[in-house]
Parts: sequence; structure tokens; C-alpha cells
Amino acid sequence: MVLLAVASASRALKLRALGMGKHLGRLSGRRPWALPLLTAFALGLGGCATPSMDVSSDFDQAYDFSGVERIAILPIDRTTAAERFISDMQVGRINAALSAELTGRGFSVVEDRADADLYLAWHLVTREKTDIRSYNAASTYQCWRCGPPVSDVSVYQYTQGSFIVDLIDPVRNRSVWRSTIQSRLEPNPGPDKAAQRRAAAAEAVLAPFPPAAP
Repeated sequence: MVLLAVASASRALKLRALGMGKHLGRLSGRRPWALPLLTAFALGLGGCATPSMDVSSDFDQAYDFSGVERIAILPIDRTTAAERFISDMQVGRINAALSAELTGRGFSVVEDRADADLYLAWHLVTREKTDIRSYNAASTYQCWRCGPPVSDVSVYQYTQGSFIVDLIDPVRNRSVWRSTIQSRLEPNPGPDKAAQRRAAAAEAVLAPFPPAAP
């Protein structure tokens, strides 16, 4: 699942093994459609290629989460390329999905930080990755006197997005809980699908909260 999961927003290039290095050199550098994918990630928080997402979390074992009832969502600081590129409307949709998930779990989302037991801050990070797979092109048929089999290589380039949520202790001004989900990005999800993915991503990223007592 994904608030963040993503069917591959990739280009597949089928290369001969002997020429792979030459083609990979051409694939380096920023792709012209990378920035639109940042918008897609913000809209749908990265739709997943599979129903599940990679979720990881960590927390301060010395912090007592039992008294947490009210959470305030902080404005994003727009320090990364993804955060600078998304609009205020997209930010509002992400905040709404997080708020709905927190409320459904019995927490109160408050506007005034002075009323909050914890602050919530979220971040978007994108990274370009390459998936290389080789296979025997002659393995599916037999050919008399065709010569030795030739290995082909498929190179898939895609953008992976990470959605990170921190819960911050207002007293110490430091994170006491963090959760991260990762997925491949899919460009241009429709409004309905984007809303479903935001809700699914919010559920996934907040699933480990509150952490079990040590």
C-alpha cells in the first residue's frame, strides 16, 4: 500500500550486454521529467508498484508516549527540491490526510502549538535509481547454427520517493519518533487515485505510532 506507496515511472531500455556501458553513460544526469514526478509524489505521495510499502520507524525509548493526546502539524520548511516544488494546495491535502488518520486513531490535531503534546513535521525526499537485469535472449527458442547465445540487459530508470514523518518533543525541540515509507513514483495519478494513496500512505507511515512500551 502506499502517504505515502509506486507502479514504475520508468523508461525501459533494452541493451546488448556489450554496449551496456555506453548506454548507461547516456542515462546519467537529471531527466527532464523528474520535476513533474515530484508533483506526482506530492499529489499521491508516491503510488506503489505493489500493495505494500517499505516502512521503517524508530523512537526515543526514554520518552513517555502514554500521555500524548494532542498533536500540532508544523509548516514544511521547503528545504528540499520536492518541498520547494509542491504547492500550498498539495501541502494542505497531505496535512488533511495525516490529520484524518490521527483523528481516526483517537488523537486531537490542534492549531495552537501551545496546546500540543507533540509537533508533527514531514519531509519529502526523492532519489533517482537504476534497476539492471540481464537475461539470455536465446533461452526461449532453439536455433540450429545460430551461434552462441547473446545476453541482453534491461535497464530501468525510476525515481524513488521517501515520505518521512517526525514527532517532536516541544520541550526539548527534538524528534522522539520517526517513520519513513518508500516507493517508486508514478506520474500523473488521477484525483481519486491520488486521494486514496494519500490516505493509504498516512495510514502506513503512522501505523507504528504510538510505539510499544519497551
